[in-house]
Amino acid sequence: MTRTHELVFLFDVDNTLLDNDHVERDLRQHLSQTFSAQAKERYFEIFEQIRHDIGYADFLGALETYRIEKMHDPRVLRMSIWLVDYPFAQRLYPNALDVVDHV
Repeated sequence: MTRTHELVFLFDVDNTLLDNDHVERDLRQHLSQTFSAQAKERYFEIFEQIRHDIGYADFLGALETYRIEKMHDPRVLRMSIWLVDYPFAQRLYPNALDVVDHV
């Protein structure tokens, strides 16, 4: 019996293919304009703790944790909508998709 092995490539997206620093700046600006300084500070405390724990930026994971803390604050839904609708494709580094396609 002949076995074939699939070749798999894993990509580190965090500031490799995607400019997470730009995403973070945009999110900080949005939170400053839409929410309180305390809300922005708490979200980014959660964000940095998750980044430390898992080793990469997880904007949606931080939002989920924040949402659990602020279950009765309807503004959190607006934060979710902003993040889900965020133009992540525009934050890809030049030729990022070409690199993926090449591999």
